[in-house]
Amino acid sequence: MTHRFQTFRAVKFAFVAGLIVLAPGLANAEGPVCPVLRGTYAHTFSGTFPFPGPPAILAPFNGVGVTTFDGAGKVTITETAVFPGNVVSHQGIPGTYTLNLDCTGTLYSKDPSSAHVLQLAFVVADEGKTIYAVGTNKAAPPGTSLTLIYTKIR
Repeated sequence: MTHRFQTFRAVKFAFVAGLIVLAPGLANAEGPVCPVLRGTYAHTFSGTFPFPGPPAILAPFNGVGVTTFDGAGKVTITETAVFPGNVVSHQGIPGTYTLNLDCTGTLYSKDPSSAHVLQLAFVVADEGKTIYAVGTNKAAPPGTSLTLIYTKIR
């Protein structure tokens, strides 16, 4: 082998080795990619809801539930909420979600058996183990608020 060929081979090897080392960093040059949202999450939520009067009141509510994300944009929700003097449960509510590369997303679901509509803006944290969300339903009555925290259980 000639000295020139050996030099070319050494440079080529160094270039390929450098690409292998740098490739993971180059793949994330635009920022971190959010993990696929797949699995079952326990969630807790709280907020306020205006009840007509007389007297009209802005009542607090809270609840718990389980949400399953399929990894492809579909979600199923089961939850129970406690309002002043009332318990409301929703079972197997279908919905859709979108997840952006920056780990922000939106969720929409409507209970087919009631007028219950859920619209959320969310952010995925802790490598997909936690989700923080707020209600964004513009059709909700003034004074309505909703916050949720999801924790992955499987």
